[in-house]
Amino acid sequence: MSYDTEQRLSAAMRNAAGDRPYAPDVDRIEGRGKQLRRRRLAWGATGGGAFAIAAVAAVAVTVTGGGVQAPAPNLAKPAATSGAATAAAEEAPMVQLVSYLTTAPQPTGDATLLLRSQVQSDGSKIDVWDLHADNGDYYFAKNRGALPAQVAGKKLQGETDGRRKVVAAAKAAATGDLNDARAKMALAYMPANPKVEPTIEAPGARHTLPAEVAKIKGVPGGVVGNTTDNWVWNNSMDALIVGAGDPVVRAGVLRLLGQMPDVAVKEGTFKGQAVFTLTAGKIITGGPETLTINAETGLPIKFTSGGTTNYTVTRVTIDDVRQGEF
Repeated sequence: MSYDTEQRLSAAMRNAAGDRPYAPDVDRIEGRGKQLRRRRLAWGATGGGAFAIAAVAAVAVTVTGGGVQAPAPNLAKPAATSGAATAAAEEAPMVQLVSYLTTAPQPTGDATLLLRSQVQSDGSKIDVWDLHADNGDYYFAKNRGALPAQVAGKKLQGETDGRRKVVAAAKAAATGDLNDARAKMALAYMPANPKVEPTIEAPGARHTLPAEVAKIKGVPGGVVGNTTDNWVWNNSMDALIVGAGDPVVRAGVLRLLGQMPDVAVKEGTFKGQAVFTLTAGKIITGGPETLTINAETGLPIKFTSGGTTNYTVTRVTIDDVRQGEF
């Protein structure tokens, strides 16, 4: 079944909507990296919002030798086209951004270094460091200086299969069949031989609960969303973090989120930079949850779900981290 995503995006993007960031709770600060997993779907009331967005300039991202993020000299948006193609690009800037990220130069390095600055709902704060190698290896430390020993000792965190799968699904979504990629993303953490074969539902599909069940669950109107949207949203958040340094991964995540009508987007600014805030409403997450990304690079900046996590993303090499030169 085709969900006519690109056509729907082009039409929806003439309007505006949205908001969305990222954050784990205190008990899962370490566990978030050690065991990436989908959150349980909390059934909630219906939510709305089209995946709409305003014009944006895209840039490639490279890093300096010290691991400091910097824009590449070949700034800004894809080259202008003419005629109908130009009109289509202006009507669908997200499609344009995704297209550019899909072909953007790969940054240097072989790993993504992530600083998670977390503020919990009770106001407590903590910073932790994640190092995601491009091969799926993952290292964690409570401070930056502890990472070299983690790498030298090959102290890997959690299993790599799920992380590899969410990244692979995002890459598939960037250039391949979006419906097939949606299924891959949804099932990335699914056991090889589940007792019950999961059903992949269309983006935005809803179900009406029997009145007595809706009352017990406290669902106004008895309308709920589908687990596939929940899985895709949560696993896409994992992919965006694990593969944050890869523009193709970012492109694929944006395409997958854009396929879901209950993910809303709006343009804004955050600390002086242009951003897009994506919001998944209660129908998807039981939230809402919000993800804020840089409007020029697609890099994750902030995630909010109860608490807030701010991200700083840089590219490094594993050998440099092992030697403490990063």
